[in-house]
Amino acid sequence: MRTEPPATSVRNILSINFNHDGAAVLLSEGRMAGFVTTERFSRRKKHPGLRAADLAELLDQAGLALSDVDHVLLCNLHTMDSPDIALLHGSDLKETWLEFWVDQRRARVDIDGTRLPCTVNPEHHLLHAAASFYTSPFDSAVSVAIDPIGCRAYLGRDTRLYPLRRDFDAWFNANVGYCYVAERLFGTSIVGAGKVMGLAPYGATAAPEIPASAAIKSFDELVALADRDPVPVTVGDRELNARLAYYVQRGLDEQMRALFAELGPIAVRNRIGRNLCLSGGTSLNVVATEPAFAASDFERIHFHPACGDDGTAIGAALWYWHHVLGHPRRQHHPTELMYSVRTYSAETERRALHEHASELHVDTVDDYTGTTAGLIADGAVVGWFDGAGEIGPRALGHRSILADPRSPTMRHRLNAQIKLREHFRPFAPAVLNERAAEWFGLADSPFMLRASPVRKPTVPAVTHVDGTARLQTVRREDNPAFHDVIAAFEARTGVPLVLNTSLNTKGEPIAETPGDAVRTLLDAGLDYLVLPHTVVSRRRRP
Repeated sequence: MRTEPPATSVRNILSINFNHDGAAVLLSEGRMAGFVTTERFSRRKKHPGLRAADLAELLDQAGLALSDVDHVLLCNLHTMDSPDIALLHGSDLKETWLEFWVDQRRARVDIDGTRLPCTVNPEHHLLHAAASFYTSPFDSAVSVAIDPIGCRAYLGRDTRLYPLRRDFDAWFNANVGYCYVAERLFGTSIVGAGKVMGLAPYGATAAPEIPASAAIKSFDELVALADRDPVPVTVGDRELNARLAYYVQRGLDEQMRALFAELGPIAVRNRIGRNLCLSGGTSLNVVATEPAFAASDFERIHFHPACGDDGTAIGAALWYWHHVLGHPRRQHHPTELMYSVRTYSAETERRALHEHASELHVDTVDDYTGTTAGLIADGAVVGWFDGAGEIGPRALGHRSILADPRSPTMRHRLNAQIKLREHFRPFAPAVLNERAAEWFGLADSPFMLRASPVRKPTVPAVTHVDGTARLQTVRREDNPAFHDVIAAFEARTGVPLVLNTSLNTKGEPIAETPGDAVRTLLDAGLDYLVLPHTVVSRRRRP
């Protein structure tokens, strides 16, 4: 029987996710010493696994060598392959992975000539749940992991996570249906799910009463129901039935509410705090999660910003450190929750600007946050690059495109001319946390993973067709420069929020390096790019 090593002998843990959203983390003495998401460096969206160059980057961030690693976790290895990767890139991209060898007992892995103890494929949903629970401020909580392959719940208490032996998959199937709808409407579930959420409220026009999700026995029945009374939305040369998106969203709303209603009393019976942790790709669906939470017995909610499979690398490392080795939890996780470790020097930024010097106009400014607020208030679309990149799929004010939320034409401009995406896709507000309740009725949504009705009519660019917004709240202690931009914008306009979307264009991951940011300025047609104390614009041609 295999026994785990003494806790004192394990200091540095390497954890790798080999599924889509490839990522790796180095945990040193329980703290994140390095983190990479493969797509940010390869520039291929959803890139699975890890390349040799990414491992070198990770070790460099942590200041460690492979020989310093005490244990390796290999997560989702050949267990969850998605055909969508091949659809996106023409191959499964496994040929790009670093070379490694696992022994027959799956107890040791050889990486670049270094043989290390390893754990292969810890349970997938457990890793999602661990990322959320172990980074939460809760001593105990129900931690729920939902993604297209299943729904699982765990009871978290102190350093341990215990699975709830309930067959939620017997009735929770809207997560699977969502994938089918995304594939039908957009040709891919891995990218299309977020589009379905944006399209769904357009299908609510004169919506008839629909049967409960349990009464719909197959995907074909759902499609037939939607086709009886379609709501056509034209996108390019295609006509999409928004009613189908609406119906599957309604089904997810209903099942999420039933799930949380069932879990609340379980928490009470097991003397677990009324705390809910959420993770897994389906947790990105804020339209379903927020009303279900509000209707439940839970009082507090926590997300990990990397709800997708990139977060399983973090969850695995934390699970091994706390649950397996028994190390006590930290009281709270500061901004390392939101942002990776890698920052870029002023010299790296200068080199990126010099590479495109003939195409750029560069100004040095002292008050770059106030200058940025002024540009936004005057109607400019501004790329914002500051510090380390975000963890997870949302831009949180380090790799962002910022614009004026008051503009009635800004959403169309961003979708049609800059992001090059469907016209119905919404944009999010980044709001000062101290003003969020006044504008949205809630606060403390740092990861852009909660939705709320917009209480004031003056910000149409961040108000979706259903009157809601997926908001990010910004505290100065988390991101001082970004908070200062929003505060300066409020001083000019009276509005304590800006439109915030990711610094990239169609088909690209979020910008990682200063070079990526400069290319986005040039390719996407931004008006300005702001780096610390530097304002960059495209040089006007004679």
